[in-house]
Amino acid sequence: MKLLERYVARLTAGLFITLTLGVVTLFLVIDFGDWLRIYTGKPVADVALLYWYRSHVALVQFAPAALVLAAGLCVTVVRRRGEWTALRALGASPATVVRPIMLVASLAALGLIAFQEFVVSESGPHIDRLMVERFDRWGDFLSVYSPRRWFKVGDSLLNVRGAQNPERLEDVRLFQLGASAELVGWIEAGRLTWVDEGHWKADDATELRFEGAQAHPGRQGSFQLTLPLRPEVTQLAVGRPEWLPLSVLEKQLGLMGAMQLPTEATRFAIHQRWAAPLAAVLAALIACLAGLRGQRSASVPRTLLEGAALYGGLFVVGMISRSLAINGRLTPSLAAWLAPLVLLPLVAWLGRTTSSSPA
Repeated sequence: MKLLERYVARLTAGLFITLTLGVVTLFLVIDFGDWLRIYTGKPVADVALLYWYRSHVALVQFAPAALVLAAGLCVTVVRRRGEWTALRALGASPATVVRPIMLVASLAALGLIAFQEFVVSESGPHIDRLMVERFDRWGDFLSVYSPRRWFKVGDSLLNVRGAQNPERLEDVRLFQLGASAELVGWIEAGRLTWVDEGHWKADDATELRFEGAQAHPGRQGSFQLTLPLRPEVTQLAVGRPEWLPLSVLEKQLGLMGAMQLPTEATRFAIHQRWAAPLAAVLAALIACLAGLRGQRSASVPRTLLEGAALYGGLFVVGMISRSLAINGRLTPSLAAWLAPLVLLPLVAWLGRTTSSSPA
C-alpha cells in the first residue's frame, strides 16, 4: 500500500473509531436518562453491568452509521486540505482515495459480523435477563425465552408441561385429531421416552378414545406410541433470532420445518447478518464517491447531514424489509438483501459521474 493510501486508511479508521465511540456513548447516555426512574435505588454494579452489555448491542446497531460518516468525512478532510486537488493534477484517479477507505470499511464490516456472532449473541440475552431479574421489567421476555410447549406431530398436538430433554419429556398431553380436526383421542402421560425412529414409550399414561360426544377408556400404564417426532425437535433454541449465532439459526430451520412452524423471522435473520454489513459498505462507498465529485465544495456539515440521511434511509428500508418478510409479502432472502440491491444502481451511477468529473 502506498504512503498516501496508508494515510487515508489510518484517517478513515481513526474517524470510524471516534464516531462509533461517540455515537454509542451518546445513545447510552440518552437511554440511561430515559430509564433512570427504574434504576433509582438499585445497586450501581447492576446498572453498570446492564450498560456494559447494552454497549455491545449498541455498537453493532450504530457502527454502520459511523462507518458511513467516517467515509464521507475522510474524503472531506482530504479535499479541504487540498490533497485531492494535488493528486488530480498529477493524474491520480478516485480509486487512490476510495480503495483504502473501502479496505477499512470491509474490515470493519467483517469485524462487526464476528462481534455480533461471538459477543452480542451472549450480551443480548444477558440484557433481557438483567432487566427481569434485577429491575423487574419483563417486556416480551416470556414469549421470547419460554421453552416451546406445543408441538404439531403429524395429525396430533403434543403439549409438554414438565421438563424436557431430547429423549425424555415429562408431564405430557397428546391430542389426536381426526380428518376434520375433531378430537378422536387423548393421552395423558407422566413421561414420554424416545424408543427409536417414529416410536415413543408412554409411562404412567391414561388414554381416552372419542366417538362423537362419547368418551371411552383406552390403554393405561405403559405402552408404545407411533409419533413422527424427532427427539431434537423438542430442543428449539429460545431467544431473539437477531441475537442468536448463525450456527444455531441454521439448525433451527430444519427443526422448525419439521414442526411446521413459520421460519420467516429466522431466515431473514440469517440473510440480514450478511446483508446489513454489505449495505453499510455500499453506503460508505456512496459517501466517498459523492464527496469526490468535483463540482461541489467540501463541507463538513453537509457531509454529516448526507451521511445521516443515507444511514436513515438504510434504517427505514431495513425496517420495511423485515416487516415484508415476516408478513410473507417478500421472501426473507429478497427482503434482507433489498437494501444492497437498492444501493447498487446508485453506486454504479456515482462511479461513472465521479470518474469523469473535474477536481
